[in-house]
Amino acid sequence: MVKLTFYYKHGCWLCDTAQEMLNGLSDKYDIKLKKIDITTEEDLYELYRFDIPVFEFKDGSTLHARIKKKDLLKKLQENEE
Repeated sequence: MVKLTFYYKHGCWLCDTAQEMLNGLSDKYDIKLKKIDITTEEDLYELYRFDIPVFEFKDGSTLHARIKKKDLLKKLQENEE
């Protein structure tokens, strides 16, 4: 299982693309996803508004903005329990 937090906002095409990429890997990895809309909290919005989408992994590492599939695969492998 891989636990990760997904910071996004509605209407963000990069976020939609990242979500689709993650969905495409769900048959290979058991992914426990926590989704957080950054527009629900001002602090999160200020922190991530120029970086979304952001995947934050259990080990504290992140992927953000234009996420590449090869980078996502590497992080999923590194964080698999």
